[in-house]
Amino acid sequence: MGSAYDWLRTDHTATGSPRDLLRLARELEDRGDPRTAATAYDRARMVAPTDPEIAAARRALLDRMAVEEHGIVFRYVPAGSFVMGSYGGDPDERPAHPVRLDDYWLSETPVSWAAYCDLMDWEPPPTGMPTDLPPRSGRVDPGWFLYEANKIRLQYCEDATVRATDWHAHAPRHEWVDGQGERIDSRTLFGSPRRDDPRRPWAYDRKPMVGVSWQDAEELCALLSTPRVRYRLPTEAEWERAARGGLPGHRYPWGDEPPTPERCDSGRFDEFSILPMRRLPPNGYGLYAMSGGVWEWTADWYDAEYYRDSPAANPTGPARGQERVLRGGSWADCAEAVTVSFRMSRDAGSWRSGGWGAHMTPNIGFRLCRKDLASTREDPAPTVTP
Repeated sequence: MGSAYDWLRTDHTATGSPRDLLRLARELEDRGDPRTAATAYDRARMVAPTDPEIAAARRALLDRMAVEEHGIVFRYVPAGSFVMGSYGGDPDERPAHPVRLDDYWLSETPVSWAAYCDLMDWEPPPTGMPTDLPPRSGRVDPGWFLYEANKIRLQYCEDATVRATDWHAHAPRHEWVDGQGERIDSRTLFGSPRRDDPRRPWAYDRKPMVGVSWQDAEELCALLSTPRVRYRLPTEAEWERAARGGLPGHRYPWGDEPPTPERCDSGRFDEFSILPMRRLPPNGYGLYAMSGGVWEWTADWYDAEYYRDSPAANPTGPARGQERVLRGGSWADCAEAVTVSFRMSRDAGSWRSGGWGAHMTPNIGFRLCRKDLASTREDPAPTVTP
């Protein structure tokens, strides 16, 4: 059968004895190979998803392998195989096909507005502007586009706001002058947004950043990356494997039951708000808000027929295209759009180039993928077998 690692990676089916897989995982862990052990635990859970002993051992190892860097928690997704796509979804979700992936880490939540500004060395929200704003070039004024995007973020990214209203009401630093020359703040004129705790200080780190262009996300990745650790957007395959949480063949991160307010931030188009990212339970990899909340950018160009010829190992999407793939659905979307296999795409234009872009909405954000370049999967394969 070959090495345990090769078998676990190349067999796409949820097969094997769960007790043997549990024994193998523990042996690998004892030998100091937590990465292959995590893959074995993952397979054991696929075979026996309700076994409490397997679930507890897997969760304990995955928790230990979490990494915190730059103030962001990254959850570990083991190397392994899964079936990508859907047998009964939209045409661009088919055919369902097996995919093998190397391991990686994914940020526990999408990136918040406060975190983005801090890491990019911008002024913090509610200002949220670069300290070195590019100058106007011809008819293009990058600052104007960023200012317009920040109007959306003011309404939707504040931690305690439960319903967006006129953006002026969300801008506490704005002042107006009446006919008598008296200064009036925005909230006196436009009212105060409804908040779940009016006494809580205004902050922007519990909800996802919105109105994000693909380039916004890529710029942060490039800034944070080092020769040892690379940060980037997840590929479409990495996003879907992570969203599934180790449960094979289901429609949602939690299974096949339809979304409810207790499971997913979706179907709330009339409420004009985003829930805090950690409000609802995480999936099997400890990742929050993989369905609903905000659409999340991936690294891939979109091609409706890409799955027909997609590589079996570590696919990275088409070599070129016009739009980038978004995944996960949002607070404003229906149950069909927040499945783990649903695909959407948008133009990747940026405020830096003066592009308004389809990203200028209150439901597009991103999360970071982390790859440890100092440790690869080219280690000698273990000799134990299941």
